[in-house]
Amino acid sequence: MRGRHELLLGSLPTLSLLSLSFPASSSSFTLGNTRARSRSPLHLSSKDDDWNLGDEDDSRLDEMRQILESSWNGEAMGQVPSDSGKAAEACSQAVANAMRQNRNVLMVDLRLPSFDTTEGPRAYDSFGVYDFCSHLSRHLKQLSLVTKTLILFRNDLEVKHIEQEKLIRGDGDSDDLNDTANPGRQLQNDVDDFRDQLMANWDDESANPVPSVAPSGEPTPLASDNSSHRLGSMIGEAEISPGPDQFDQTIQAVDQHALLQGEEDALIIVAPYDTTDTVALRRTLARYGNTRTIIIVNSRIELLPRELDNAVMCYGILPLIARRGHNDPDAGLKAVVLKRYPDPWTVYVDVDDDGFYEAKGGPMSPVDSSDKQLPSPEWIALKVQAFLQKQ
Repeated sequence: MRGRHELLLGSLPTLSLLSLSFPASSSSFTLGNTRARSRSPLHLSSKDDDWNLGDEDDSRLDEMRQILESSWNGEAMGQVPSDSGKAAEACSQAVANAMRQNRNVLMVDLRLPSFDTTEGPRAYDSFGVYDFCSHLSRHLKQLSLVTKTLILFRNDLEVKHIEQEKLIRGDGDSDDLNDTANPGRQLQNDVDDFRDQLMANWDDESANPVPSVAPSGEPTPLASDNSSHRLGSMIGEAEISPGPDQFDQTIQAVDQHALLQGEEDALIIVAPYDTTDTVALRRTLARYGNTRTIIIVNSRIELLPRELDNAVMCYGILPLIARRGHNDPDAGLKAVVLKRYPDPWTVYVDVDDDGFYEAKGGPMSPVDSSDKQLPSPEWIALKVQAFLQKQ
């Protein structure tokens, strides 16, 4: 067994992203470089056990789920994220740890293609992401860490799709009765001042962070209700051009739509990834970053803005399976790269189907508990290799 896995590592094996119970496509990830290759997407239907694999064999996904659940070491790794609710529960524990240490700008990174907006519409599942975020908001409310959360997707098109899915699936309990998108009233904002300050330090690492934006007035308070969250969007139905007006158009849209109301004291911002998202995120952080809890789920912004310098990665997961090659039907070594605040990124390995064990050998973690990036494939490979050499 040891020799077999040394051979796999020596030939830079393919590590296939495991799919959990929430929707995710099957992808490949090659140790030793940063190339990720997307394969056929998976989509979750209204029933938890009804998966559409396209050309894939239904038994393959069931096998992946069973592999992860059967190998999971709850004592060392916490709650197994076997569905969106349990993933949110596991994430909420790490978020709670950070909030209790007075950290209020937090990040979550679930390396699953259906959670990654850059994978395109066939793989990305906005409703699955919403399901995770809504569960997360409920857990944080139950822990008395927040009162109500505003969940912000990119635009109203995504919000409408999610609302339609909620109706089709019959989702929505007493916690969701009042969760409708309501942009609130537009602020008489200081766009010009914000633009000048933001552009002045956009590329200047020595500049101070953009100061908080002081709104001209608070939105009209809403009647108190029992819902844990409200669903909204960052830019509403605004058409943002890629030209010189992009900045002003984004700021104006955010000032109209991405506003807390009533008793809302937290935001979850979903999957920012491009220039418009970056401007919108910076505007929101300037307004609420010093006074409210902001959770950013699956950011794919390549160069994080300085407003995130003090952010902490609370929860991240990358499940992997090693195979001899793409055509190898048998799962070999399994690994999970896991982050749970305040612990650093940790690799867990299952060699002989006897459960995940922490890979304690090899290089030290390249990141500490405040870092915001997934460890490199090379670091993961070295951790796994060091673990196998001790077997």
